[in-house]
Amino acid sequence: MPATLIDGRALAQAHRERVAARVGEARARGREVRLDAVLVDSGDNAARVYADNQKRTCEALGIDYRLHTLRPDATYDDIAGRVLLLNENDDVTAMMVHLPLPAGVEAYSIQRLINPAKDVEGVNPANIGNIVYGRSSLAPCTALATVRMIESTDVDLRGKRCVVVGAGDVVGKPIAVLLMRREATVVSCNEWTWGIEDLCRSADVLVAAVGKPGLITASMVKPGAVVVDVGVNRVPGPDGGLITVGDVVFDEVREVAGFISPVPGGVGPMTVAMLLANVADAGAR
Repeated sequence: MPATLIDGRALAQAHRERVAARVGEARARGREVRLDAVLVDSGDNAARVYADNQKRTCEALGIDYRLHTLRPDATYDDIAGRVLLLNENDDVTAMMVHLPLPAGVEAYSIQRLINPAKDVEGVNPANIGNIVYGRSSLAPCTALATVRMIESTDVDLRGKRCVVVGAGDVVGKPIAVLLMRREATVVSCNEWTWGIEDLCRSADVLVAAVGKPGLITASMVKPGAVVVDVGVNRVPGPDGGLITVGDVVFDEVREVAGFISPVPGGVGPMTVAMLLANVADAGAR
């Protein structure tokens, strides 16, 4: 029997409804929930479309969305200055910086300036570090989305072997730590790990977060395992145009796994929902 689909769109909708209720409660107490986003208008149409979609989604949930657009030749000082001003503005309850940034401006150098209490993407090193200690913090959205999707299958993570393929600073590593905090037995590895096939096949929960299409095949999956695909890759489709696929060979792995998330329609929508949940959390402080 094919694996049960972990429907990121349906889960995201349920989370958005909860966010809308929380925002409504905050507004009833006289507190506005606000998200300020910084965008360097570099001509990247994808970034602009994402910002526009974000604005519409926030407005539908009652969140006050403010987009701060900087000119294409904005320097580090320009971007950092805007972030620091937003940090000091008490009316700003949540903030983020859209990527990409101009050439020569490192994302980390900007993200580390964001007030951790307002950092709804969870990219400030303080927020990433606080995950280890289990302190109240705003976790990276993709990592949080991944764990919420695993939990939606009702798997008892305590003692389960979870293999996370990919150890990026704001995705793979935080996923591993969040799973550890749920008392899972976690193996963190990457595409170059010796014996990766056997490691993956031993997993009760397998997370693929490398960014390499076709990395995880059916022979690498334990029958009945929970498989969450975090990879987002653009590859040529049958008609020659580009299509979006994950790191997992979906059609064949679905015949082995117990649960599987698709790409698109999986972690992506849930990541946006977790961003909005973090906005609500920040607004409640």
